[in-house]
Amino acid sequence: MTTKRFSRSLKIIVCAFLLLTLIPQALFSAEKTINIYFNGELLYFDNAQPVLKDGRTLVPFRKLFETLGFAVKWVDTGSLRQAIGTKDGLEIELTINDNNAKVNGKSILLDVPAQMIQDSTMVPLRFVSENSGFQVTFTDSSSASEIQIRPAGAADEAPAPAPNTDDVEPYVVKGRVVDTQGRPIQGAEVFADNQLLYNSNLNAVTDANGYYRIDLPLLATTWRMGGSHSVNSYKIDLTPEVDAAFAGNTGAIRNFTLQAETVYGELYLYIALDDFVKGYMENNVELTLTPIDSPMGGSGQVITKYGYNFPGGFGMNDVPLGKYKVTARYAPPGEKPVQMLVSVRNKGKYADSVEFEFSPLVPGIYQAEIEVKMP
Repeated sequence: MTTKRFSRSLKIIVCAFLLLTLIPQALFSAEKTINIYFNGELLYFDNAQPVLKDGRTLVPFRKLFETLGFAVKWVDTGSLRQAIGTKDGLEIELTINDNNAKVNGKSILLDVPAQMIQDSTMVPLRFVSENSGFQVTFTDSSSASEIQIRPAGAADEAPAPAPNTDDVEPYVVKGRVVDTQGRPIQGAEVFADNQLLYNSNLNAVTDANGYYRIDLPLLATTWRMGGSHSVNSYKIDLTPEVDAAFAGNTGAIRNFTLQAETVYGELYLYIALDDFVKGYMENNVELTLTPIDSPMGGSGQVITKYGYNFPGGFGMNDVPLGKYKVTARYAPPGEKPVQMLVSVRNKGKYADSVEFEFSPLVPGIYQAEIEVKMP
């Protein structure tokens, strides 16, 4: 009798425990409605509905692409599944479960990839829209979230404050990227660096007006902002207006400036070993750099200098990025200069002059190497 009573009591306890675990799930299982508007008109989705995934809105790919004016293509080779949209010289390619999307062949990192949800192909709404020349605004209430998609620069019926004003939103970081003349930079990559979790950055790309917005997850952590932009194959770090961490729950405004003309390359100078053994010294070598191409907006002036020691080595560390023709003279003080032969170190033959351009050493640092010898 005691054993049966114990067994019955155990069943009651187990059932009560299961109810306690299921009740919270039932209470919170109802997802908030997500309404999406294109040019003020509500979009209707036939089967799969928009969902929120890790702070990002995912929508059925075909409906979104066709609404934005794309011709759509679905690729399924078994091992590779891709959603591709093309229009007017623009191609956006998203691969299922791959955080790297492509815009006209350029790889861009996503924080939430395209994915299959209940047999429907779902893609990130903001990424596709903003890379198609549209702007996305988001409003939230306790019962529903509303997302507006409009052409970049179009005015809403109730205009939202510009992202670079003081309308700070909790769990949102936003701002603008401009050049030194105040002109907007489109396509700049901005990231929010999670100071708590390693390799958990969130990324965004600026729209045609230079604006970006990143929705932050509901985490008790701080964030620090950074970014870069490619100019003629050179990747330039963005200069922050405010370089300080902020708490996610407060949100922040973080604006940047692209100062391409202030980015320099490091030119390393070497003297041939045989000449060094004979006593010829690098600090007596005078280099003349004649610009061939100045893609970073430099002055294009000819540079004539002796090499010098700098933290990275010997040569020059203040050369505007670009392509140059270089000549060299051995010119110790008080002696008649002697024209030297030059080469791009380990890459070419010696000649009276050679051409070189800077290449990346590590992100944000560019270098070139020149070797000289007596004729």
